[in-house]
Amino acid sequence: MPLQINHNGTLVTEISQKISLRSEEVNEILSNKPSFLVRWGTTVFFMVLVGIVGTCWFIQYPDLVTAKAKLNSVNAAKEVVTKTEGKLVKIAVKENDKVQKGQLLGYMESLAQPNTVLQINQQIDTIGALISQNKTDKIVQFFPNYSNQQSLTQLGELQSNYQTFIQAFITFKDYLSNGFYLRKKTMLLTDILTTQKQATILATQKELLENDLALSNETFNANKSLVKDKVISSMDYRNEESKLIAKKLSLPQVNASIVSNEIQQNDKKKEIAELENQIIVQKSIFIQALQTIKSQVQAWEFKYLLKAPVSGTVSFTGFFQENQEMKIGQSLFYVQPTNTAYFVEMLIPQYNFGKVMQGQEVLLKFQAYPYEQYGAVVGKIAYINTSATDSGYLAKVILPNGLLTNYKKPLQYRNGLFAQAEIITENMRLLERFYYNIAKQAKR
Repeated sequence: MPLQINHNGTLVTEISQKISLRSEEVNEILSNKPSFLVRWGTTVFFMVLVGIVGTCWFIQYPDLVTAKAKLNSVNAAKEVVTKTEGKLVKIAVKENDKVQKGQLLGYMESLAQPNTVLQINQQIDTIGALISQNKTDKIVQFFPNYSNQQSLTQLGELQSNYQTFIQAFITFKDYLSNGFYLRKKTMLLTDILTTQKQATILATQKELLENDLALSNETFNANKSLVKDKVISSMDYRNEESKLIAKKLSLPQVNASIVSNEIQQNDKKKEIAELENQIIVQKSIFIQALQTIKSQVQAWEFKYLLKAPVSGTVSFTGFFQENQEMKIGQSLFYVQPTNTAYFVEMLIPQYNFGKVMQGQEVLLKFQAYPYEQYGAVVGKIAYINTSATDSGYLAKVILPNGLLTNYKKPLQYRNGLFAQAEIITENMRLLERFYYNIAKQAKR
């Protein structure tokens, strides 16, 4: 290795050369100023950390507690089912038709003609109303063709019951305005009026006889004084006494006639009372027959006619056609009342139940209506049962907007629709969530 001499004339060794070379590199590093990141890194890191913490403080969102829910309603849709098996002969309504309570929706196969039965039922109701208003004389106009064989054959199962009722109607009809018993009553009332006039005449006759007798007594008393004074003869006195006795005999005869007249009036009144009692008895028998046929017609209608149980909108439970065979108890229609109020029965599980409170909003996602397409129905918790069941706590959810979803799409009510309920609890800050998670991990 060659020797080197520096500018001072001093011998430079290999070690000295290395030290001198490294010192220049260190000096070069030390002589350079530090960069921005080195000088401000701590400050920037601290500021970013503060920003993250601040953001976590301001960001807050609620937890969602899921539960099972079922749609229900106050005055829910009423189901119309068949009461007998056989053919569905007539469908009288269409989907979404507005109907009134009692309106005919259709009818099942029967030997009787529904129109004939309904007409008879209407007449029976009218007769019942007239009887309750004491207008029984007006019911003679009903059933003018009661013996029409064609009408009887159209009654099918009700034919024998109708004939029994008509027999009671005919018998009672004889007691009414054109009947024998009421004519007899009219004659008896006329007889009573005649005897009452006779009684008036007899009373006047009695009054006149009593006045005449009083005058005769005065005359006889005067003659008694005159015969004592011998003004008149004894013969004249006896004649006057005989006249007085004759007049006294006339008064008992008039009284007897008055008594006989009163007896006649009482007899006539008794006959009228007996006749009225017969009318009352026959009326009672007829009313009983009327009620019997009414109940039998109602039983027939209940079995064969399909009527709207309430006023509202009709919806079909399936695709049906006339003359289709039906089973007993088969559901055909629903009638949705116009004043229906919907609510949801919700079963809240015990997990996270403490976060659920009355008044919180609930998102209801019905299984029958996909959430992505229809959206969710917004509800509000109105009541939470304090008693728990094995599955959780029962709660009632009201629907302020009805079945209108947050996508502004109305849902059609169907009885017993199930939904997934998402209860929106109170908001919690993101920082609090980090803290609770860290605390939870630390306790493990």
